[in-house]
Amino acid sequence: MQHSSTPWWRTETYDVDAGVPPQFDSDWAGPKGLALVKAWPDGRTDQGWGLQGPKGDPTNGFMPRYTRGEFNDRRVLYGYNRGKWTFAFVMRSVRLVCIDIDGKNGGIQHAKRLGALPPTMAETSKSGDGYHLFYLVEEEWDDVKGFGLLGDRIGIEQGVDIRATGCVYHHPQQRWNKRKPRLLPDHLRDLLLHREQKVTAAHARIDAVLASNDELEVLMLHDELVSDLKKPIPAGKRNITLFAIGNKMRQAQIPDWSELVDARATDVGLDRDEIDKLLENIERYGDRP
Repeated sequence: MQHSSTPWWRTETYDVDAGVPPQFDSDWAGPKGLALVKAWPDGRTDQGWGLQGPKGDPTNGFMPRYTRGEFNDRRVLYGYNRGKWTFAFVMRSVRLVCIDIDGKNGGIQHAKRLGALPPTMAETSKSGDGYHLFYLVEEEWDDVKGFGLLGDRIGIEQGVDIRATGCVYHHPQQRWNKRKPRLLPDHLRDLLLHREQKVTAAHARIDAVLASNDELEVLMLHDELVSDLKKPIPAGKRNITLFAIGNKMRQAQIPDWSELVDARATDVGLDRDEIDKLLENIERYGDRP
């Protein structure tokens, strides 16, 4: 018997016009319910959904605001349904992760590298040629970081991002299927946990060097990261590799990190739109402590 090579999410029926899908279960959300944040035409969202607030202030980040009810989904949806704004899901508020497949950037092809993805709750992207696949994660609510067992992973494969604690945008033209979310496959959960541990270790090392106030150690760290940026990058790993190195450079406080990443991205053949999105992702979703 021959099986179609077309993934289920490309042949799925997406005909449910809703902000939050009808099959959404409040049991998946934290103690204050689903957190939504207003989003605007220029791509910005209202502030406050990061775990830390402005200037790294944890007392004004997501958790205090969430506890105060500042991300109330009913208020956000009230304006959304009247065309005043779009919105984004704050994934830290729910026991869900989203596999964000960008059809314009090779995501359709490269999502296959994640292995078997069972049919689940999903929606089309804003452009209509991408998909958001939502999977449940078995974890308990944490009073400090919410549902934060897994973190965001930008470019886990080319054109494929994992949104686990950040934002997933929803616009009026997007449509849902009628499925409920399935559990995140074990192989993908293990992969994300492994990468989480590697990222944590890398950032802990950078923190330790910066905290030492040893100018020579800091200079050596900067030279190491700049050298990493110059190493050969396979064509299918350009976005992933540049995001990871650029993220470390930013955390290590290399003054001209964005110019260096921009130049290297140009050297390896990324177009201007890809480069701009890469730099924006480092700024917005970088794994800062």
